[in-house]
Amino acid sequence: MHQLHHTLKRDLTNTLLIWSTAFFALLVVGFLFSFHQIEHYMLGLVADHRLSYQTREFAKHLDQQDNRTIQQEGDTLAQGDIISAILMVDASGELLHLSMNKNSIPALVLTQPVNMESLQKQVKNHGHLHLFKRKIPGHHATLALIMDDRPIEIALFSATTWTALLLLALVLISIKALHISLRRSLVIPVEKLRHAINDGQMDQQAIMALEQTLPDEASEILDIFDHLKHAHTDMRAQITTMVATMPSCFWCSNDGKTYTGASDRTVDILRVPSSELMGHPLWAWTGNQEQIAVNHRLLQQGIAKKRTRLDFAYQVTSDGDTRWFGENITICYDKQDQPSVIYGIINDISKRKNSQQQQAEALEEQHRLQATSTLVGGIAHEFNNALAGMNGNLFLIRQAVTDEQALVRINRIEQLINRSATMIERMLAFSRQCSTHPSSIDLIEFLESFRISVLPALPETLRFELHLDAIRKRQRSERPLILADMQKLQEVLFQLIDNARLATRHAIAPRIDVALEYMVANDDFLRHHAGLSSRELLHLTIEDNGNGIPDEIKRRVFEPFFTTREIGEGTGLGLSMAHGYIHQIGGDIDFDSHTGIGTTFHIYLPAIINHSDVSPSDSTILRGHNETILVVDDDKMVRESTCSILERMGYQPVPAKNGEQAVEIFTRRQAEIRLVFMDILMPGINGIEATRRIRKLSPDMPVIFLTGYDRTQPLEPEVYAENTELINKPFRISMLSDSIQQALAGNLGKSQE
Repeated sequence: MHQLHHTLKRDLTNTLLIWSTAFFALLVVGFLFSFHQIEHYMLGLVADHRLSYQTREFAKHLDQQDNRTIQQEGDTLAQGDIISAILMVDASGELLHLSMNKNSIPALVLTQPVNMESLQKQVKNHGHLHLFKRKIPGHHATLALIMDDRPIEIALFSATTWTALLLLALVLISIKALHISLRRSLVIPVEKLRHAINDGQMDQQAIMALEQTLPDEASEILDIFDHLKHAHTDMRAQITTMVATMPSCFWCSNDGKTYTGASDRTVDILRVPSSELMGHPLWAWTGNQEQIAVNHRLLQQGIAKKRTRLDFAYQVTSDGDTRWFGENITICYDKQDQPSVIYGIINDISKRKNSQQQQAEALEEQHRLQATSTLVGGIAHEFNNALAGMNGNLFLIRQAVTDEQALVRINRIEQLINRSATMIERMLAFSRQCSTHPSSIDLIEFLESFRISVLPALPETLRFELHLDAIRKRQRSERPLILADMQKLQEVLFQLIDNARLATRHAIAPRIDVALEYMVANDDFLRHHAGLSSRELLHLTIEDNGNGIPDEIKRRVFEPFFTTREIGEGTGLGLSMAHGYIHQIGGDIDFDSHTGIGTTFHIYLPAIINHSDVSPSDSTILRGHNETILVVDDDKMVRESTCSILERMGYQPVPAKNGEQAVEIFTRRQAEIRLVFMDILMPGINGIEATRRIRKLSPDMPVIFLTGYDRTQPLEPEVYAENTELINKPFRISMLSDSIQQALAGNLGKSQE
């Protein structure tokens, strides 16, 4: 601190000297640059004054022809320090008068007649002489003064020197005064402040007395230090309690080799009293020399890299019990970059590690199930293709057989085919780890059953109503069917009803209204709901009069783990799972909400239109009129049996073994082809891409997808578009004939009014 004061004074002195030197240097440079101008200016003033006076005087004397007086005044004038000579010359160049300074006689050559130009040149040859001239009024004569600038130059140098000495004395006095003021106002207060900070025994009264004598800035610093000192004392007093209440085990080491301190949590976490750790090597409590060596190596590597934080985990086995510990180490370094103290926090992370292991096993199990699902899906595709071929050939055999015994055996084979198809569906459900699987659900029956199951869970003051009048009026011709998993759909509705229940807790007359209606989506609606797989929709609404959703969180409603509920009331996964499942089945979910008014959730589900009033019975086969149908399937037996069935039903089939051949045939024969049978999974161009290319040529071409793959899995939007139907293999011949008639009539995928 003492060296700091001297440094301040020295720096200030050096600064003043530098600025003073610079000031004097600039002054000298400025003086040197302007010296001759000042000298010439002063000399010109003297000459102008003298010429003005003497020309008037000499004019009067010339008028009186008093040459004697002129001579006397000229001689007197020439005896000064500045004027070296005075001349009077007439217009012809005759020298009328000449007076010379006896002390400095210039070596001038004056010839008759006197020429002013030659005289000017002679004067210039003498560095200190200057010629000034002026006409004498009323006469043809000129008065000329030859003046010496050395007296003025000496006077200027003398005045400048004394001024510089005076300024230098003032600067030195200012530096000394500044030193005295600096010591009194800065050095001494800072010294007192240093003693006060270093003196740990000063009581509050002494500190307050010192604050009165110090300048305001130093007093504020001392006051801040006093507050910090008390805060530090309080923190030191509380750190023991803080460490004791920490859920982790805290330890410290001054040498990086042994424990010098530890919290009482060592008994709970390490199962070793803290007193037994003092002075013992780090991690000796583990009892595993290999682990101790590994931890020491990690610590030394961190020190070598000058790291301040280290995090690692390790296992400890004692009494047959294996536990995991996570350790966070903080390394503090001194000015020489050597470790000064090391702190550590140890946590028992066995539960987390076990949970991670369980999650890893669950993930591995999930991957196995996914692989199984993929395998089962492929097997199902092949089996369903085979069953479809069997079913088609049995249909052809039935048409050619009249023996009753043979027909009985054919019926038994058909029953076995149906049983095999059911078994494949169960295999698919098992591979998805789901006790139920997507099926046709009548939403009216589903909602009425759901209402009965949800009412006991709702408060008595809450009014829950179903509004199904609009949908029942249309039910006479169409049932409101969707393809979904009933259990998962119930979970979605339970989640939305539970959210509405919580939102209406503080409403005066809480209510929840559920409504269902048909709707047909237009192009603009489909653009805003890109996930929809069909235009034919069932619109389900859940409306409440609760507190609504604030604007600032509306965009986060469907985010996973986002929730506004209190801790323990929910995980924030409900709406995100509902959103994910609705999208999975080709639908969409949205909401409208206004704070203080309520919230309405809109669920749009693709409808399965059931034309029960025009569908024939299973035994009815509707015959065609030689229409051309393109049959696309990579399985030769299925393709051939399908073509044979179509021929028997009165159609003209055109086979194609893959998507490329189908597009090529359709390009050539699109004018005569009325319908396309398309398999979905094929090598090369699959059925979806082939359909896209065909509909670029003929946008309204009806397509019936025949697939042996799992229908419950998400498919492309083209499968649910207009003029499109999806039929799973194996299919009933009567259902196939009905679909063909609907396609040829232009009603495929359209609702029937």
